[in-house]
Amino acid sequence: MTTMYEPLTVRQFVRRTTPVHEEAGELLLLALRTGELLLASGAPAADVVATTTAMAAALGLHGCAADVTAGTLSLSYRSGPRAVPMTEVRVVRTTALDYSRIDAVHHFVEQVGWGSLDVHGARSRLAQIEAARPAHPAWQVTLAWAALGGFFTVMLGGGPTAFVAAAVVAAFIDRANQYLSHRRVPGFHQVVLGGAVATATATALFLTDATTQAPLVVAGGIAMLLPGLAFVSGVQDAMAGYLVTAAARAMEAAMTVAAIVAGVGAVLYTAVRSGLRAPQVQPGDFPLHGWTALALEAPAAMMVCVCLAFCLQATRWNLLTAGLAGALSWTVYLVLWQEYHLPPPLAAAVAATLVGLGTQALAHRTNTPALLLTVAGIAPLAPGYTIYQGMLYLSHGQLAPGLLTIGQAAAIGLAIAAGLTLGYTTADQLAPGFARQHA
Repeated sequence: MTTMYEPLTVRQFVRRTTPVHEEAGELLLLALRTGELLLASGAPAADVVATTTAMAAALGLHGCAADVTAGTLSLSYRSGPRAVPMTEVRVVRTTALDYSRIDAVHHFVEQVGWGSLDVHGARSRLAQIEAARPAHPAWQVTLAWAALGGFFTVMLGGGPTAFVAAAVVAAFIDRANQYLSHRRVPGFHQVVLGGAVATATATALFLTDATTQAPLVVAGGIAMLLPGLAFVSGVQDAMAGYLVTAAARAMEAAMTVAAIVAGVGAVLYTAVRSGLRAPQVQPGDFPLHGWTALALEAPAAMMVCVCLAFCLQATRWNLLTAGLAGALSWTVYLVLWQEYHLPPPLAAAVAATLVGLGTQALAHRTNTPALLLTVAGIAPLAPGYTIYQGMLYLSHGQLAPGLLTIGQAAAIGLAIAAGLTLGYTTADQLAPGFARQHA
C-alpha cells in the first residue's frame, strides 16, 4: 500500500483511558477535523484514513473505522458491543496540495499520540494549523509560477524571448486565477481562460515575428495548469483500493485537460477562421537536444520542479529533492527517446517508473513526502507541447493527425500512470518493513 509517511500505529502512542460517552462525540469530531484538513490539503485517501484513525486512537477512541469516498470523510466509533455507534461525516469540496500544512498535521498527530498535548492543547494546536497562513506568500508563489513557465521553455530548447513570454503568461494566469477564485468562478473556467491566454499570447508573438518558438510559449504557459496533483493522487488511491476516490480524481484530471484543450482550441480555431497565421508546429521543430544541450536543459528541468515544489508550499530540503527527481526524469526521457529512439510513451513510462521507485524509497527511508516529490518529478514529462500540436492540427481541419497527436498525449499520460504504479510497487516490495498497513 502506497503512503506518504511512515505509519502512525496505535502501539507507538501513549494509551489513553477510553472516554465517557459524552466526551467521545467531541473527541470524534476532533479526530475528524484532523482528517478533513489532510484531505483538503491534497493527501491521498490512504494517508487520510490511517492518520485519522491514529488520531482517534491517540485520543482514546480505539477501534474507530474511517473511510474516504471521493470528497467525503466519515469516522465511526462504538464504545462497547451494545452501544449505539457514533458517526461523523465531513465533505471536502476542493483540494489543493499544501505540504507545509500536511507536514504540520502529521507532526501534530505524533505529539498527541506521545502525550505531549492534552485534549485542550490539541484543540488549540489544530485551530492554529487551520488558521495558519501559507508558508510562502502569494506574491512569491506568483514569481515561482512565472519562473516555472520560463524554465519549462528552456527545458524544451527555448530561447530568451520564449522564456520571458512564458514567464509573463504564467504570472498573469496565476494572478487571474486568484482573482477568479475570490469571485467563486469554477476551476474549469479558470483553466479554459489560462489555456486561451497562453495561446493568444503565442499567436500575437508569432504574428509580430517576435519569436519562432511561439508553441513553446504555449507549453510553458499551460504547464502550470496540468493536473499533476489529481493525477498522482488518483494513481495512489487506486493502488490502495480506494477505487471510487481514484475514479473521482481521474475525472478531475480529465476535466482539467479538457479545459486546457478547450481554451487552446478556441483561440486557434478563431485565429485560423479569421485568416490569421497560427504558430505552426512541424515535425522537425522540436530540437534534437544531444548531450551538449542536455547540460542546459537538465538544470532547467530541475528548476521547473523546484519552482513547482515551492508553489506547493514545500520546505527547503524538499525543494532540492524535488528538483533532483525532475532532472532525473527529464534526462532519462531524453536519452531513451533521442539516443535510443524509444517511442515517447515508452520513454515516459521508464522515466516515471524511476521517479516512483526513487520517491517511494526515499519516503520509506527518510519519512519525506512521496506525493510532493512525485508530483514535482513528473512535471517535465507533462505532454503540454503535444496537446498544443494536436489542437493545431484540428483547428486546420486535419482530423486524422490531430486525433493521432491528442491520442499520443493521452498515451503519455497513461504511460506515466503505469510507470508510477510499477515504481511504487517495486519500492514497497523492496522495503516491506517500511510499508504502511491498512488501518
